[in-house]
Amino acid sequence: MSLDWPLDLHPVAQTFYLRTLTAAPISALTGAGPVLGRAGARWVAELTVEPTMGRLPWLEALLTRQRAGAVELLLPDFTRLAGVPAPATFDAYAADLGESRFDDDTAFDDGTGFCEGAGTPAIAGGCRGLLVLTGCRPGGIAILAGAFLQASPGRAHLVAGGPGTDRDGIAVVAVAPPLREPPVPGLPQTAVSRVRMRLTGGAALASPTAPAQRARYRLSFVEVL
Repeated sequence: MSLDWPLDLHPVAQTFYLRTLTAAPISALTGAGPVLGRAGARWVAELTVEPTMGRLPWLEALLTRQRAGAVELLLPDFTRLAGVPAPATFDAYAADLGESRFDDDTAFDDGTGFCEGAGTPAIAGGCRGLLVLTGCRPGGIAILAGAFLQASPGRAHLVAGGPGTDRDGIAVVAVAPPLREPPVPGLPQTAVSRVRMRLTGGAALASPTAPAQRARYRLSFVEVL
């Protein structure tokens, strides 16, 4: 079971980051050694929440049912709710170029060659640390590095960059962590992207509260792999 964290239950403080794993074998002879990347990078978060009276029952019920993390949450990064501007479309590029089309709908431009792309930006596929987008404006950057992108339900990724869009509107962008599930075709979602997470620790119900102050909870989460 997964529950959406309410967007109106905004934390007063947040830590939300991608925790990577490395191994550093040290030589007993020289004391030096390589640093090796390992699989299993995941999102972790810590929220400090002061719920209003309207949201306090919801939060306390959730914490009561957590059963050592058995209840999963779709948690957004509250610093990235707005997302990034939508990628420029191939259709807009074609309109600016003033292209023409043959009867089979293949486009040609002003002498630079054939244009095989069309449409608006959409996720077309991906594998491991790469995501493929189609319908993007040629010669540009499909999605800016640093964007927080949701490729499938409960799986969010940080865009690490890419070589740009080719002449047919195809872009291959690097993302982290690597894809763990097949990406869902469609418009890339960068606003209110959510990560499937679970609570950690057995003291989530602890709420140090001074008189005349709101209840305060400090909650830790880790991505469900």
